[in-house]
Amino acid sequence: MRKGEGMDRSPRDLGLFVCVLLTACVALGGCSSDPAVVSDPDLACDRDRTSLRAKDIVERVGGLTGEDYVVRFAQSTRLGVVALIDGDTSAAYKELSGDYDVALVAQIEGDSASVTGFEQVKHLVGTACD
Repeated sequence: MRKGEGMDRSPRDLGLFVCVLLTACVALGGCSSDPAVVSDPDLACDRDRTSLRAKDIVERVGGLTGEDYVVRFAQSTRLGVVALIDGDTSAAYKELSGDYDVALVAQIEGDSASVTGFEQVKHLVGTACD
């Protein structure tokens, strides 16, 4: 099956992506012990991104400040709601997945001039699902 023909990747593919990302990060010596991406191991690429519930989650978490993180961007996707944060991704995922049903939390990349939240979320979803 070719890319774009509707074949979803398994949760293992996302797990492999996270492992490769973390391995590269450690090899380059530029990462802390906090993972760059945290998600549910049973993540599926079939969530309804237009539901009122998904829109409500995005509204509730956008700009949210936790003890160790700040949500800089949130978007509803076919993975569920993806939140890009500054701070501790593990702490953010624990709170955001438990209290708000966020599916994936990642460190926001670059500054607003070089990478947009939409571009980063598109890349994360594409890596996990396409």
